[in-house]
Amino acid sequence: MRLPEISIKRPVFATVTLLALILLGIVSYFRMNVDEMPDTSFPYVSVSITYEGAQPEQIDTQVTKKVEEAVGEAKGVKHIRSASREGIAEIGVEFNLDIDPAIATQEVRDKISAIRSELPDKIKEPVIARFDMKAAPVVAIAFTSDSINLRELSVLVDDVIKPRLQKITGVGQLKITGLQEREIQLLMDRDKINAFHFSIPEITQRLQQENQDIPAGKLTTGNQNLSVRTAGNFKDPQDFLSAVIGTRNGVPVYYRQIGSVKDTIKEIETLARYDNKPAIGLEIGKQSGANAVNVAKQVKGELEKIQKNLPEGITLHMVRDDAERIEESIHEVWFDLIIGGFFAVVTVLWFLGDWRSTLISALAIPASIIATFFFMKLANFSINSMSLLGLSLSVGLLIDDAIVVIENIIRHRQMGKLAIQAAADGTKEIALAVMATTFTVVAVFFPVGFMSGASGQFFKEFGLSIAFAVLVSLFISFTLTPMMAALYLPVGLQHTGGRLGQWWLKWNDWFEHFADTYADLLKKLLQQYRKKVLTGAFALFMLSMMLFQYLGSSFIPNTDNSQFSVKIKMQAGSTVGALDEHAQKMLEALRPLSEIQHIYSTSSDQEQTFFITLVPKKERQRSQTEVIGEVRQILNNIPGVRVDIEQGDGKPVTVSITGDSVEKLEEISNELQKRMETVPGVKDLVTSHRPGTPNLNIAIKTERANDLGVSTEAIGSSLQTMLAGTVIGKYSDSDERVDVRVRLAEVDRSRPESLNTIYVPSEKATTDGRKMLIPLSQTADWQYETSPAEINRYDRQKEIRLTANLEKTTLGDFNDQFYPGVQDILLPTGYQINAAGVSDDMDESFSSMGIALALAVSFIFMILAAQFESYSEPFAIMLSLPLAIIGALLGLFLAGSDLSLISTIGIMMLMGLVTKNAILLIDFAKQRMREHVSCNQALIEAARIRLRPILMTSVAMIFGMLPIALGFGPGSEARAPMAHAIIGGLITSTLLSLVVVPVFYSLIHDWKNR
Repeated sequence: MRLPEISIKRPVFATVTLLALILLGIVSYFRMNVDEMPDTSFPYVSVSITYEGAQPEQIDTQVTKKVEEAVGEAKGVKHIRSASREGIAEIGVEFNLDIDPAIATQEVRDKISAIRSELPDKIKEPVIARFDMKAAPVVAIAFTSDSINLRELSVLVDDVIKPRLQKITGVGQLKITGLQEREIQLLMDRDKINAFHFSIPEITQRLQQENQDIPAGKLTTGNQNLSVRTAGNFKDPQDFLSAVIGTRNGVPVYYRQIGSVKDTIKEIETLARYDNKPAIGLEIGKQSGANAVNVAKQVKGELEKIQKNLPEGITLHMVRDDAERIEESIHEVWFDLIIGGFFAVVTVLWFLGDWRSTLISALAIPASIIATFFFMKLANFSINSMSLLGLSLSVGLLIDDAIVVIENIIRHRQMGKLAIQAAADGTKEIALAVMATTFTVVAVFFPVGFMSGASGQFFKEFGLSIAFAVLVSLFISFTLTPMMAALYLPVGLQHTGGRLGQWWLKWNDWFEHFADTYADLLKKLLQQYRKKVLTGAFALFMLSMMLFQYLGSSFIPNTDNSQFSVKIKMQAGSTVGALDEHAQKMLEALRPLSEIQHIYSTSSDQEQTFFITLVPKKERQRSQTEVIGEVRQILNNIPGVRVDIEQGDGKPVTVSITGDSVEKLEEISNELQKRMETVPGVKDLVTSHRPGTPNLNIAIKTERANDLGVSTEAIGSSLQTMLAGTVIGKYSDSDERVDVRVRLAEVDRSRPESLNTIYVPSEKATTDGRKMLIPLSQTADWQYETSPAEINRYDRQKEIRLTANLEKTTLGDFNDQFYPGVQDILLPTGYQINAAGVSDDMDESFSSMGIALALAVSFIFMILAAQFESYSEPFAIMLSLPLAIIGALLGLFLAGSDLSLISTIGIMMLMGLVTKNAILLIDFAKQRMREHVSCNQALIEAARIRLRPILMTSVAMIFGMLPIALGFGPGSEARAPMAHAIIGGLITSTLLSLVVVPVFYSLIHDWKNR
């Protein structure tokens, strides 16, 4: 007994089986993660190593290269990127997708531990974390206050708020901007040090010895143990003034005689502003593999609790909230899905003219979608824009099988059969064709689900979600649909009443007349014009190929998220204070723009960043692209400013130049930069190389220093303490532990000339046993130099990257104009120029898509060959594939959409959709031919009878996708091109295949029977 017969005879069994799937789907839905897109991120481990006072070149040589060599031996390493800046090395290690992030983190930690002895002694312990330091935060907040100063606000954020957020599961990096940390500074007077003949190591060592709290052990008195410690920590910063740092001529010398104490804040490295008001910013990132929405929701929940307890006058501003933006995008897709489903149901009602048969068919949509969540949960998918987009696009597809089955059952009822018999016969007659059409769709999306690389991960959930949904809809069309048709469908012709019924009868009469006219036309074409029909179809296909030159190509379309970042590259060496003053001027210049809601700005010695939030998309007249254009124009008109604007996941154009010498890389990048500026549409062209940081280079006179007994280490450590300062310990103030830093007073380290009066210790001693002090000028020379402010490396080679935005042109057009000319540049051995970022992803994805498309077409052929038991007849059905390409390209052209990864996946989806109509037609014709009807007559009868379900399913699918094609909500720009391609392809394929497929099948049949 077959599945439809079981369902008809045992309706309760069929019902509870389906209800079980729906119940599991509901439970699964509420247990699934929510995200904007499928997780395409590779496991990532970040390493941060601080080496205070070291220049980028020193960091690169002594730290970065050694760490890269070590971690490069870890299993599954895909790429290594690093940046060496003044005082810090940041190394990012990207692993292959199959590597567990926790295992990757531990292996990196082990590799660095193994070379720890090879790294400089004065570095701080490496910080190893499971997140990408360059990744955008999931939540960013700013604190402003009218009642307390930034120092007090910093204490609140760093000591109270940050620890509470760090406890949240999945939280990765927490970056505080504008932080003002307390520091006890022991400021030495250079002239007094020289007068007392003290060396810097001698002073720091004595101060360290005085400010210590040393455990001494235990003292036993009878039956009691007493812990003994030496409480030598100073209780007040002024106590340092009384510390004895040595003796001269038998008299103790106190610290107050050579220096002063200042309870102050550390040198400010970053400043933040929110709407031009001083602020403390806090950016919260997620760990590698964590769910962004879950992390953001937990963070916001904790912030709500924190906000209730904030002192009066302190305001918490939400700068960035990925959870809210993602949920808005998800709601928009749900809206498109529901509206599309409604349109599809109305279409079916209009074609069938009976509410009961429409309701039976329509039940397939919610039942299939809900049950699909169960299988998505089993596959560990999330609720995201791509998986929901797949379900939304397949709304018309989900009702398709039920439409075909119900329409065929109605036809059998109209023959006068009993309800149960009509349901069984109608389903049985169409079962093979329905299975074939469903399996062709599945055949298309299984290869998509197993594409390699990031794009494979991106579309895995999209493709397999559709495959799950259509398989569930097939199950429903063989169980629920025939069962309900047997119980509830009316007998014979539909009964309609009222004005609406009269309209439908007129429409039905017109449709029947149209179907007769179509049958007569097809008869004439089959008898007289078969070759002309094929020639015309081929000519249309070739003409459509000419549209390629008018279609731009891109990776993923930009979306209007009502937010973007502006980075301003400033002259190297500028102070943070000067940059902040400059930021205030730029913020004032942007104030007149009514579309801007808030601006969060940060200033550091590296760059300035403005995170601009616009008013919601529906509340403004201009698009985000238009606002960006005006922001660019306003800021670029300010002298000394060159903006770098990023929206979404980065800039579309990235060119990577790698090699061994920064100087040579700079020379090549300058040449490439000149060429890129000549390409039309290139905007915001910037380089990652920042030359011109002024340095005062100390060159040791080796022979002279050796003669005087002065080591390089003595010179370096003395200068480091004098200029950058050395932390000699901690000062405890209640629960606060404050750094104590020894350095020269500001007046003694503000001019290069002061180096002339600096003394360094020698290994040689004077007659009284003290170490000799040698003027620095006798052991070293110094000169002004410039060096890179930052040294970047990619896969263990030095790298400079050029990045740019595009306006009124596409990435494909840029690549066609730029890269052919690059071949003319003669590169030294070991130097390379490559596309990186989005360009690299696009090339990899399109290549992977090509393979998946070839597999999909091959699988479709195999399924059709197996169904029809023929190697030639499937070609007649597959002729609908190129007919779909005609409309897909035309749809993209008319809608102004690019040929992107999104639209390409839409074209791929067409491969499965358009064969459905041809299968229905040819399958019925073969049934008639088995009844000894001639081939042409069978094709005419099949076309006449199948015209209604073919048009009904196609129109239902088109209207089901219409809300996506016309979408105006958040993220709609990324979804619409797929719908444009599918709708265009469905229209041309449906109209042309009704004529071309029967004609081509007729020719194949005649050829086989020769």
